Amino acid sequence: MPTAGLVVPPGGFIGFCARHLRDCSAAAGNPAVVELTDAHRQQLDAVQARVNAAIRWRDDPQHVWDYPTDGTGDCNKFALEKRRELIALGWPAGALLLATAMTEHNEAHLVLIVRTGDGDLVLDNRLGPVVDWTRLPYRWMARQSEASPALWVDVPARAITIADARRGARPATP
Repeated sequence: MPTAGLVVPPGGFIGFCARHLRDCSAAAGNPAVVELTDAHRQQLDAVQARVNAAIRWRDDPQHVWDYPTDGTGDCNKFALEKRRELIALGWPAGALLLATAMTEHNEAHLVLIVRTGDGDLVLDNRLGPVVDWTRLPYRWMARQSEASPALWVDVPARAITIADARRGARPATP
């Protein structure tokens, strides 16, 4: 996932960090890319399935970012819980990055991005499988920086290639 300059972190993230400072203050300069072995893929799939099944969707009009405490939550709770579980399994925090996007229905959404040697994968409560970030119909907004979980970076809009029978393939703006 390409990124650009630093941006202001989402407000919900700032509130989350005020409550869970340890989860937002890892040492800078520890970006990580995890080799996607069969065992790692199985862990990703298991965490995706377990958290998606354990949390019952409930809209949170306040959009509070926090860990689930009562078995319910919105996308924020799903993403944060998946990150916490993968860290507990030994995954490096620098490879587990929260990302904001707008869905195809123009709704704000939070997912977990996992940086692997096979590309950036998304753990999303709206989906069963873990998928490559490029396969989703989202307009990506921002993502945690690889350098520090406290920093966020812009995710520039990506060009979409469309076919034009008269001119061949050409880039189009989303």
